[in-house]
Amino acid sequence: MTQKSVTDALRAQFTADLAEFLAQKYDCDVCKVATGSLMIPAVDAEGEDRWIKFSVIIPKEASEENGTDGYALAQEYQLKLDAAAERKAKAAAKAEKAKAKKSE
Repeated sequence: MTQKSVTDALRAQFTADLAEFLAQKYDCDVCKVATGSLMIPAVDAEGEDRWIKFSVIIPKEASEENGTDGYALAQEYQLKLDAAAERKAKAAAKAEKAKAKKSE
């Protein structure tokens, strides 16, 4: 077996599992739109018809040593979220301080 055929088989299995899960969970049609890509219909908060797209991607390089595995990427993302929340909190505190100063 080639690495490509192994990867293709893994993607096909996860795509099929995801399609089965989505069909059961949301009781909807699951449309296969490309290799490893599915779309399902949905209705948004305003009652509008929308489509949700899911893609099964198997990265060629995802190693712990390079920091490109799922755990490392999740940790990196969480650090970005934490930094953004901290910046937002500082901006809100600064705005509140300025508002209090103006009302004095």
